[in-house]
Formats: sequence, structure tokens, C-alpha cells
Amino acid sequence: MPKLTTRVVIATGGTGGHVFPAQALASELSRQGVDVFIFSDGRGQQFNTPSHLTVQISSSQLQGSARQKIQGGALLMKGIGKALYHLRCLKPDVVVGFGGYASFPTMMAAAILRLPSIIHQADAYFGRTNRFLAPFMTRIATSFPHVENIPSSCKGKVSMTGLPVRPEIMSAEYGPSENEAPFQLLVTGGSQGAKVFGEIVPQAVYLLEPVQQKRLRISQQCRAEFLDMTKALYERTKAKVELSPFLENMGERYKKAHLIISRAGASSAVEAAVVGRPTLFVPYPYAMDDHQFYNSKEVINAGGGWMMREKEFTSIALSNLLSELMTSPWKLSQAAVNIRTIAISDASIRLAHLVDLIAP
Repeated sequence: MPKLTTRVVIATGGTGGHVFPAQALASELSRQGVDVFIFSDGRGQQFNTPSHLTVQISSSQLQGSARQKIQGGALLMKGIGKALYHLRCLKPDVVVGFGGYASFPTMMAAAILRLPSIIHQADAYFGRTNRFLAPFMTRIATSFPHVENIPSSCKGKVSMTGLPVRPEIMSAEYGPSENEAPFQLLVTGGSQGAKVFGEIVPQAVYLLEPVQQKRLRISQQCRAEFLDMTKALYERTKAKVELSPFLENMGERYKKAHLIISRAGASSAVEAAVVGRPTLFVPYPYAMDDHQFYNSKEVINAGGGWMMREKEFTSIALSNLLSELMTSPWKLSQAAVNIRTIAISDASIRLAHLVDLIAP
């Protein structure tokens, strides 16, 4: 059967939660011989590879004062106009948007031009931008089987493809940490978790029994401005700690981890599920529509981890949980099995197939 799709535009922002899935889809489409073009909001330098032409499309969240909203509206109109021009020139078979305000101008332009289009909903709560765009889109792809707030009139368009993840994130067998063996703890938070994690986690470790502290091998993401503070707190403990603003080789770090502590962005939740690692989620309390809470619920309902609201995330509460899990490795082993039940490891292929399915 001949290949139908030859040219695809991907609209995305520049944060990791948008970049990694978009890159994964772009790589899969390119592997299939499709020409891929990235429309980004100025942070698209992360896609600056020879195989992908990056087009900068201005956008805005329409927040702030009346004047700021007016200025933001002007940016949106400018972005839609530029997207219309480039889409007319490129004539893509399909346009795919990865949600968020940054993808809005391109997806709106695709709707105006009546191009086959897909919006991908990464989180388990249907975002405002996607909710607005949904009636104009051909299909809606989701990461999770249950997504709150999807318009009832659009539910017939939904296909659960999963969320494409970085190629290095692969399923790995879980090996529990027994008795006095080293216990690997991976703490990731990025810019939305570094400070609270940098304060609470070392304080919780300090409250553990010395024999438990000695077992801990901690890799923790920590913003540069909090490194000294966090290092000083850990120096009171007997744990072995690696602190860094950016943790490389995340695939290997996931595989070694006995427990992950993380925010609950869609990529964090899905990557933990794909590799099969139990996770304690601390949803970012200021996330739009509290979507990280809904992401956490998908994992918790499957029995794949635990959740603490930030107000509940105290050193005492965390210390108690760590002590319980370190002395009951079977609980972590069971959670590792459970979290895999929501994993879709071939999400890039599934989404690429959906692209091909709607191509003219």
C-alpha cells in the first residue's frame, strides 16, 4: 500500500513537556520518509536539526492587564497570519498540535484552511486551548484513557495514542532493594519543583534512621540557585547524593531508580509508566486547571504510585513514607507492575498511524 502522508507540520512550544513528545513524533515520521516541519513560538531552536525546518510563530497566553491582553491578542493575530502564509506555501497533508497556547495560531490557521488536523492532549485534563480548538479539529489524540473536560460533542473524535516519549526511555525490569542493599532515589522537579524538593527531601532523609540514610543513593535535579542550600541540608545526613541543575542519561537513571519523586506533568507520569518505576507525585499547585492532579490520579488509580499535595508534602510525611517503602520492598515491586498497565510504549508509532489515517 503506498504511503499517503508525505508532509506534516507539527505545532508546539519549547518546554520539555511539549518538546520531547513532538521530537519523538517528528523522528518517527522522518523514519517513515515524511517531511516534517516544526512551527514553534520562538523556543524552536531545540528542533534545529537538518531534517526539520523550524518556523517561528508568535503567540500569547492573553493574561495580565487589559493592555497586556490587547498586546497578546495582536501577537496571536500576527501568529495566525504567519501560520496561514507558511501553511499555504508548504501545503502539508496533516497538521499536528501538541497543545498549549503556543500551538494555537498554527492550529487555528489549519482550521481556517480546512487542513486535516490532530490536537494531542498530553494531560488527563482537557486544556483550555484544546477545548477551544476541538470542534475544528479532525481528530483528538490523548495520553490517558480517562481525560476530564472533553466536550461531549467531540468525544467521537478521540483516539488514545499515548504520549510519545524520548527514545532512551524504555521499559526495564524492576529490581527491588532488599534489606541493607543500596536504595536508589531519583528526584526530578525542573523549575517547578526544585526549591520545595530541595528543602523537603533532605530534611525527610535526615529524619530517617541512620541505617536507612546509609542505604540511600540520591540523584536530584536542583536549580543552580538552590544547590548550596540543598547540599548543606544533605551534609547532615549519611546518604550519598548527586545534585545537578540538569540530569543527563535519564533513561539509565529511571532504570536504576527504586522510587521516583516528581512533579506530575504528563511527560513525567508517562515516562515513569513506560519504564515501570513507582513514583511519588507532588502536583504543581499552580498548574493550569490543576491538570497535574488529574495526571497523578491516573497513576494512583492504577496502583502505580502515591500522591501528596504540596501542602501535605512535609518532611515528616515524606520520611514516614520513605521508611515504610524501604522496609517493605514488595510494595514498590507491586507498584512497579501496576504503573506499567497505563504505559503505551509505542505511542509515537500509534500517533504516526493516526496522522496517516486522516491524510487526504
